[in-house]
Amino acid sequence: MILNASEISVSTVLIGILFAALISGISFRVKFLTLSGSIATFILASFIFGLGGIKWSVPILTFFILSSILSKLRKKKNENVEIYFEKSGVRDYLQVIANGGLGGVLVVINAIHPNEIYYMIYLATLSAVCADTWATEIGTWKKTATYNILNFKSVEQGVSGGISAIGTIGAVLGSIAILFSGILWIDISYIHYTILIITTGLFGSMIDSILGATIQAQNKCSVCNKVTEKNVHCGNEANHFSGYKWINNDVVNFFSGIAGALFLLFLKATIKI
Repeated sequence: MILNASEISVSTVLIGILFAALISGISFRVKFLTLSGSIATFILASFIFGLGGIKWSVPILTFFILSSILSKLRKKKNENVEIYFEKSGVRDYLQVIANGGLGGVLVVINAIHPNEIYYMIYLATLSAVCADTWATEIGTWKKTATYNILNFKSVEQGVSGGISAIGTIGAVLGSIAILFSGILWIDISYIHYTILIITTGLFGSMIDSILGATIQAQNKCSVCNKVTEKNVHCGNEANHFSGYKWINNDVVNFFSGIAGALFLLFLKATIKI
């Protein structure tokens, strides 16, 4: 099997690599990414930009740039919830892989066996992770009532598995952002496209919350007794409280993207879009 040379040229690949270097370098400079995150982004973006061109580049850039800006702004507005999050808004290599790794695999597969279904799956995965990210960032923008997704009992804002009205709106907005980022290159009706991308985004975000409330690792601070994703809290090592130790937020985000992809395939098979 060989790449579709009629669509992928050496110049396109080189331009993609240069653009990837520019994006990763700037992102490290403005503290969107750690050094490891910048290196991972360069490698991932080189594949996506080089093999996918603008069609595949715009959606992931939309997710990355807007989500990074939201993280920075939210942290200034409501820094208190940071005590619950395992990582800061500066993304490392694991976060890059969790949110974009599947997209990198899809663009390679599409380069070998071109098929529009891979692009739709790509958009579904990005819709899921973008919806989840924006649900967190917008949902914790300011103090608001938050509830456990499974039993709807009130929980502290920022705790894994918590949902809120404003967070749900954020998830919808995240899905819409991805919807518009890929709308120029779709080959189905706008109505069907809208249904697929928004529902897969919301589904992926919901799965993320369910996993966060059930199997994601949670620790309990030995000093303040708060339940948190952090391994170290109040200057001391936190004790394992619930979930599986190896399932952190990055793993859950990766599963969220896969859930969005599988739900898109289910919808297409069920309603024959």
